Amino acid sequence: MNRTDMPPTGAVGQESAPMEARGLRKHFLSGDGSELRILRGVELRVAPGEVVAIIGASGVGKSTLLHLLGALDRPTEGEVLVGGKSLSEMDPESLAAIRNQHIGMVFQFHHLLRDFSALENVALPRRIGGASEDDAKDRARTLLDSVGLSHRLDHLPTQLSGGEQQRVAVARALANDPLVLLADEPSGNLDAAASDELHELLFRLREEEGTSMVLVTHNLELARQSDRILELRDGVLHDYGLSQAGSGTGPEGEEIGG
Repeated sequence: MNRTDMPPTGAVGQESAPMEARGLRKHFLSGDGSELRILRGVELRVAPGEVVAIIGASGVGKSTLLHLLGALDRPTEGEVLVGGKSLSEMDPESLAAIRNQHIGMVFQFHHLLRDFSALENVALPRRIGGASEDDAKDRARTLLDSVGLSHRLDHLPTQLSGGEQQRVAVARALANDPLVLLADEPSGNLDAAASDELHELLFRLREEEGTSMVLVTHNLELARQSDRILELRDGVLHDYGLSQAGSGTGPEGEEIGG
C-alpha cells in the first residue's frame, strides 16, 4: 500500500496538508470537580515533507496535543485533519484505519511486542492494514535495512540495545508509508550516542521517505534540526526562533523543560 491508495474512511490524499489542527481545545476535570483547560485553541498546519518540533515546559500539554493529533483521544473542541480529511465525526473503526494507514507514531518507550522478532514487529501494522504476509515482510526488510538493522531481523526486542529497539519502532511507524510521523520524546530514553544516531536517522528517513514529522521534544539539538520550532505555552502554539532555541531559553528567558 502507498499514499495513493485510499482507505475505507474516505478521500485522504497528499494534495492537502498532511496534518492540520484547527482550534484544538482540551479540558479535563480535576479531582475537586474544577475544569483544567490544557489546550486553549491550538492551530497547526504541517506542510508536505516538513519537520515541526514542539517544545515547552513539563506539564504544558505536549503529549496531550500529540495524542489528539494521532487520533488517540478526541478534543473538547476543534478538529484534526489528516490529508484534508476531518477526524471529528469518524467512528472508532475509521479512526483506527487512519492511525494504521496514515499516521506513524513513535513514543519515548518503544512498545515493541516482546515475543515478536524485529521483522515481525515492523511487518505487523502492514498486516493489520490488509497486506499479504509476503508484502508486509518485504516492506519490513526494506525498512529495517534503511535503519541499519538488516542483520537483526530475527532478534527479539530483549536481544536488542535500547537504540536498536527505538530504530525498530521508527521502522514500524513507517510500515504503511504514513502521511505524517508523530514522535513523543523519541530519544528521551536513550544515551547521548544513541540519541545522536536516532536524530540522524529521522532526518535521513525524511529525505528518503518524504514523510512529514511532528516531534515533541525537550532536546534542543533535535529541535534545531527541524524546519520549524513551536513552543506550547499557555495552551497555544507560539513561533520559536532558531536564535532563541540556540540560547536554551525562551522568549522571556525561561528554560525549556521536558
